[in-house]
Formats: sequence, C-alpha cells, structure tokens
Amino acid sequence: MASDSNRTLENGLDMLFQFTEQKPVLSVKDIVAELDLPRSTAYRLLETLKNKKLIQESGPGRYRLGLSILQLAKVATVGMELVTLALSAMEELSKETDETVILTGLIDDRAICIDRIESTQPIKLTFERGRVQPLHVGASAKILLAFLDEDKQRDIIDKLWRNGMIVDRNEYKKRLSNIKEEGFAISNEEIDLGAWAVAVPIFGVSGNILAGITVAGPKFRIDNEKEKRIIDKLQLFADELNEKIKLMEIDSI
Repeated sequence: MASDSNRTLENGLDMLFQFTEQKPVLSVKDIVAELDLPRSTAYRLLETLKNKKLIQESGPGRYRLGLSILQLAKVATVGMELVTLALSAMEELSKETDETVILTGLIDDRAICIDRIESTQPIKLTFERGRVQPLHVGASAKILLAFLDEDKQRDIIDKLWRNGMIVDRNEYKKRLSNIKEEGFAISNEEIDLGAWAVAVPIFGVSGNILAGITVAGPKFRIDNEKEKRIIDKLQLFADELNEKIKLMEIDSI
C-alpha cells in the first residue's frame, strides 16, 4: 500500500511540474502523453489537485496552476535565512548599479529565481519569482553550474549533451572552468535579445554553492566602464554576504 501511495504522490507532483512558463496551460492529452499514465489515472489525479486548488480548469479538458500554488510560493520563502539576509543588500546593490538584481538557486538540474529587486528605470530587465531556466545558458544559471561539485556537474553536462543542448562537453567544461577561475559569469543576449547580465556565487558555511546573485540590464546601457563597475560592486557585495553567512553558519537556502 505504501508503495502505491508513494507512486500516486510522485505522479501528482510530476503532473504539477509539467506546467512551465512555455506551457502554462496543458490538456489532459498532453499530460497523459508526457507522463505515460492511463487516462483514468490522470483524471483522478487532476480531480484531487483541483479540489486542493493546486490546479484549475482553463477551458474544456485544459488546466493551469491554481491559486494555492501562489500561497505555497509565498510560504516557501518565509524563514529562508539567506533570502532575508540578501534582500536588503540586493536593494542597495540595485540602487548603486541602477539595474535589476536577482537571487537564483538550484532546483534539480535547473536554475530558479528565488527573488529579485527590479531597477526603477523605465527600460529594464524583468525576472519573475519562480522563473526556471536550464543551467547551461544565462549568467544566473551558469554561475551555479560552474561551482557545483564535479560529480553533479558532470551528470548535468552529460544530460545536456544527450538532449542536444550543448555540442562539445569538453569545450563546455573549459568554459565553466574559466568562470570558476574568474569568479563570475557574464551573459550577452544568451537568453533574451538585448539583455546583459553578470553573476557571482554565494556559498554555504561548508563551502557548497547555495545561490547566485546577478545584476542584469539592457545591453545598450552597459558600456565597458559600467560593466567593470558593476562586476566590482557585485563581487564586493558577494564577499560581504559570504562573510555574514559564515558568521550565521547558514548552509542552505
């Protein structure tokens, strides 16, 4: 019975994770095909999730995430010591650089936006909380992958290669090594046209990578002088935050 219950729970959670920014609305047919479930099982799970307001209908046979997800997302950040510690400093960094500042973390083999402070400028880079992206592109994602332990990094790179997301594994590992050596990752229009970003790592007290802090803005506003100034400020910010993490003995988000 326990095994069946666990399998049902896993199927339900897998179903929730099928919803993404690219696919915010799914049909029963989509879900059945993706998870390889019997149609009757899919309907039972959908009904349970709907009763808990984790999903809701979006037309006949179509579903999207429900309002309870927003509640869970809000609760998830409560009590996160790193988030609390980082936010006030992120506000100051955003004011000093006049750009958006983003805090990202790891979820399986993807990067997720935990929180952000947006620039007050009319033209700016926006990043929604909860947005996920693959680890091989974008400064905020690459910085996480570059500082992962070697075994986990190798597993993710192999998966990216098998899925055709990178062409040359050895060449990509060299790029990550360069990022690790320099201590920061830069992105020039890797994800969004006209976007520029730089990210640095944040470590737990045991030295493990906890998160990444990113400054991002429109490329037209980032000349060489401003790029250097942002990198210097970001690295100083990260050094101060990492020292506070050591003092508070924080080892997880």
